[in-house]
Amino acid sequence: MGLTAQSALLSWRQLLVYKLPIRLAESVSFGYALTAMEAGFLNILKPPGMTSHDVVYRVRRFFPKGTKVGHLGTLDPPAAGVLPIAVGFATKLIPHLPEGDKAYLAEVLFGWRSDTLDAAGVVEAGGAVPAELCLETHLKPYQGTIMQVPPQVSALRQQGQRSYDRARRGEQFELPARPAHYHRVEIVRQTVESATLRVACGPGTYIRSLARDLGESLGCGAILRFLLRLQSGDFQLPEAIRLEEISPERLLPWTWPWRNQPTTELEQWPPPAQSDHLQGLVHHPKGAALYRDGIKLWAREGVRVGA
Repeated sequence: MGLTAQSALLSWRQLLVYKLPIRLAESVSFGYALTAMEAGFLNILKPPGMTSHDVVYRVRRFFPKGTKVGHLGTLDPPAAGVLPIAVGFATKLIPHLPEGDKAYLAEVLFGWRSDTLDAAGVVEAGGAVPAELCLETHLKPYQGTIMQVPPQVSALRQQGQRSYDRARRGEQFELPARPAHYHRVEIVRQTVESATLRVACGPGTYIRSLARDLGESLGCGAILRFLLRLQSGDFQLPEAIRLEEISPERLLPWTWPWRNQPTTELEQWPPPAQSDHLQGLVHHPKGAALYRDGIKLWAREGVRVGA
């Protein structure tokens, strides 16, 4: 079963023991078949130590050969928590999903610096940690939209290449600052050398950058020691499933991200490329389509809204 919100808050670092069930899961038999449901989404609890692509590869093993699988946003290998996965033709919907906010629990360690901005990189001592850490004052700038430099070890593309590939080759380069939106940054727990923060933010915000910038504002440096993603859009930690719990029966319907939005009946098929009055999912006896501001983004014959 998925972790409860209370257990996530009180014992979230215990997720490190998740590595044991992952080893056990490697030996199970994958005998499932994708039958009635052609596509959908999985809310996966990613363990620390796996890349997001590792999770995609493992999910593929639960479905027939050739089934398309993709994730809805990278979660760094050392991090744990919510990693939404699209299966089947739902992968075509990934670019068109409603933009959703993110929420994290982040453990920040003061007095250190790292080339990756977290404990997974080359770590070196920073400055002396102030005797009195008045974090509330230093967290005040993280409200609303700010300009923030992303980590060099990230999936961002620069000059046609992934930033992490250039960093691993030892290239010297700078990434430009980009907008990052913070709804809330709250202190959950604080010690003389670290703090656990609960962060609610918009998509594309790097918590490693928050740790780095917070450490620099304190004059001692800081790294991200551990990260747990509590939310990614409508996908929440309490409902997340472990890898060994995956089966086609656990798929959420492909319409799930739009479940709270009204749908419109389409009068013709194929659907028009543009129609000013159409927004969101539309349905027709022959298929379904997705519109944004009157522009058709996606259409598929032979599927039903609500199926």
